[in-house]
Amino acid sequence: MRLSPRPGEWIDRTQPLAFTFEGQGYQGFAGDTLSSALYAAGRKVIGRSFKYHRPRSILSLANHDANLLLQRQDGDYALPNLRADVAPLAAGMVLSAVNTFGGLDGDKARFLGAFSRFLPVGFYYKAFHTKRLFPLWERLFRYLTGLGTVDLNTPRLRTPKQYEFCDVLVIGAGPSGLAAARAAAAQGATVVIVDENARAGGSGSYQPGVEVEALLAEVSTQPRIRLFTGTCAAAYYADHWVPLVDGEKLTKMRAGAVVMATGAFEQPAVFRNNDLPGVMLASAAQRLLHRYAVRPCQRAVVLAGNADGYRAALDLQAQGIEVAALLDLRETPPCSELAGAVAAAGVRVLAGHCIVEALPGPGSASVSAVRVASFHDGEAGTATEDIACDGVLLSVGWAPAANLLYQAGTRMRYERALEQFVPATLPAGVFACGRVNGIHEPAARLLDGERAGSAAAAHAGFGAARAVAMPALRDCPSHPWPIVDHPGGKNFVDFDEDLQLRDFYNAVQEGFDNIELLKRYSTNGMGPSQGKHSNMNGLRILARLTGQEPQQVGTTTARPFYHPVPMAHLAGRGFSPERRTPLHDRHQALGAVWMLAGVWQRPEYYAQPGKVRSDCIREEAQAVRQRVGLIDVGTLGKLEVIGPDAADFLERVYVSRYANLKVGMSRYAVMCDEAGVLIDDGVVARLAADHFYFTTTTSGAAAIYRELSRLNTLWKLDCGIVNHTGAFAAINLAGP
Repeated sequence: MRLSPRPGEWIDRTQPLAFTFEGQGYQGFAGDTLSSALYAAGRKVIGRSFKYHRPRSILSLANHDANLLLQRQDGDYALPNLRADVAPLAAGMVLSAVNTFGGLDGDKARFLGAFSRFLPVGFYYKAFHTKRLFPLWERLFRYLTGLGTVDLNTPRLRTPKQYEFCDVLVIGAGPSGLAAARAAAAQGATVVIVDENARAGGSGSYQPGVEVEALLAEVSTQPRIRLFTGTCAAAYYADHWVPLVDGEKLTKMRAGAVVMATGAFEQPAVFRNNDLPGVMLASAAQRLLHRYAVRPCQRAVVLAGNADGYRAALDLQAQGIEVAALLDLRETPPCSELAGAVAAAGVRVLAGHCIVEALPGPGSASVSAVRVASFHDGEAGTATEDIACDGVLLSVGWAPAANLLYQAGTRMRYERALEQFVPATLPAGVFACGRVNGIHEPAARLLDGERAGSAAAAHAGFGAARAVAMPALRDCPSHPWPIVDHPGGKNFVDFDEDLQLRDFYNAVQEGFDNIELLKRYSTNGMGPSQGKHSNMNGLRILARLTGQEPQQVGTTTARPFYHPVPMAHLAGRGFSPERRTPLHDRHQALGAVWMLAGVWQRPEYYAQPGKVRSDCIREEAQAVRQRVGLIDVGTLGKLEVIGPDAADFLERVYVSRYANLKVGMSRYAVMCDEAGVLIDDGVVARLAADHFYFTTTTSGAAAIYRELSRLNTLWKLDCGIVNHTGAFAAINLAGP
């Protein structure tokens, strides 16, 4: 299914890479993702769904194909939950699908689909509640659930941290993000652009009509702009602090202003069997075509609810893929040159039609046809027609990638003209442009990027913000109800959790009619993709069931992280402070075997040739009891207090009197805190009338010195405290 070479493809055909998936050998190219390499090799079924273990394949190819998580096991190196749609292919990879029992093709858990009627939403709250049997069910659930497997013997990866600063941070290197960076740099600001994709360009790298080559060339030669690809802006924190995560490190970026050009997520339509392999978003098919030169199918049906569906149909036709039909959910599509071009290309256009059901091929390994019907006021007609195809492309709407905007404190409003949430009020220093701002036409996105970039530079102190006239909206980019009910179910809203349309009906009927409650009860949006393909449809369903507007329903709280972040990137350095006594080198020369006492290194025993640890320790104890022994007590706290008020100070912190202690004498000392609780003990020696030397326990040395310094500051006595713990050696002599 690999196509001939084409301009702008991301793969390097001079570097073939061999790898293994589910025990079978395959070959891809450098630049491939795991999904694109497998799909090019004819492997459509790449994973299984979480709950019912249904066969799944590419949906978005945009970092939220949650059912395509793979396990990598190359010898001693294991890595769970690789996102196949974005993880780059490497030579020698040994891969397998997660969440299967007996392999991907022979998954024994696929029988669970036949029991779906007994596994409704929230079933684990309603059944298996008998106290005596609950441990049994708990073990069974834990066995059946979960994704990848963590191998604790895998070599640890070091992931450094670094700090960066810029005047303007642009998140997203699509057309609007690149235009924003160019405008900000033109006003004198230093700019950093980050994009999670391997290359910059955004939709310009796969959608015809979005030209970014000249813009990319201009940005790459601008000395005030730095471009980081393969880097995810994982969260937004106060004062424009943004963690940037790439494959090797975590960069802590502080910016003077932030431009969110994060784009939008294309949304799936809901109909029976909409999860079959071969059913994918139109943008996913175009990514396969233009980035990886992979044919998504031989004969396609396009389900459209906007102009992007028509553009995708024309794109497929131009690449030699037959388009059997274009179904438009709208009964009266806007008249445009796109509709005329599709009709002129000989594509059958059915306005006011929907897909009722995708029909599976042998073994449900692929779609074989779609059953279509008329679509009026959100309801499918009774008369149906089957259209044969091996691919279904969905282009029915978009949801803004607004997670970071929400984290920054942006207030969003639902715009009916767009059927999308757009920013209503932005925090100071935060700007939005492009699709996330509700601007979808290619030329308008460039203008919106220039506006946001200029405003961000002005906020950072560079020039004045330029006004930009935006063209009027030509076409609504999203259909308000791309959802078709079916008595047979299997019309999935959330692909992560296998949530069907009727699960939402049941949840609302049971009283979970708040967006946050619905999320937690149904687990919509709580899977690995975090609702990027399901939250918008879930919101529409809840709004219709409760008779509310989407603005009234609202959205769920967006929390860090925007994408999953490897634990290694979050871990601190694996080190602890270590202290040594002044006699450390002498111990080392005598063959000391070391042990940790808090942060101190102390000899546990001295190794002797031919003797084990227990014998060495026993002989050392006998030597002290029968003859004589020395012990290094240099770890004890060693402090001095000097000054006219030294004796008064000690009497305030110790329970004994020291004003009558003679010079050259010592006295045992017990220290209590302000509540009278014993906290330390030691020995106090008087070296002069105004000079005392005293010790503390090893564990309390630092804390006692810190507390005494605090008390001396409060009391304002005429004395000073000196800490000699690390400077003075100390030895105890014992034995008969």
